[in-house]
Amino acid sequence: MKQTMKLVRQDSPASKHRAIKALVAAGLFTGLMTIFLVPPADFPFATCAFRSITGHSCLTCGMTRSLHAISHGHLMASLQYHLLGPIVFIGVVLTFLIFAIEGIFGKVLALRPNRNQIIHFIVPIAVIWFLYWGARLITEL
Repeated sequence: MKQTMKLVRQDSPASKHRAIKALVAAGLFTGLMTIFLVPPADFPFATCAFRSITGHSCLTCGMTRSLHAISHGHLMASLQYHLLGPIVFIGVVLTFLIFAIEGIFGKVLALRPNRNQIIHFIVPIAVIWFLYWGARLITEL
């Protein structure tokens, strides 16, 4: 019998978990608002160590600019900065929503994929990400 991914809804066993989930949601919201409000050129982060050492892009080079662009609805610009930026953005927004719902209502909403479903989701994304990075490195030569 083939198992499918299920959405499970349960009562949270402890209010401590509810507070932690609310804090995680608040952190994700803060990150999303920072990405939306602060232009990437104004970010106080240090430059990429990989790029400063090798002179080449790392796996996530352009991700901040991509997330900023997609948060403003600029899909094409986002894809130009980093191909997987929109996918990462959607993942962060969905994670925020899940943690916010769990934190506010005290219910656990969890996707319970089986092992094969996880492999069929994660492996292609990882392969695409590494192929994309390799193509970027080749074009930088």
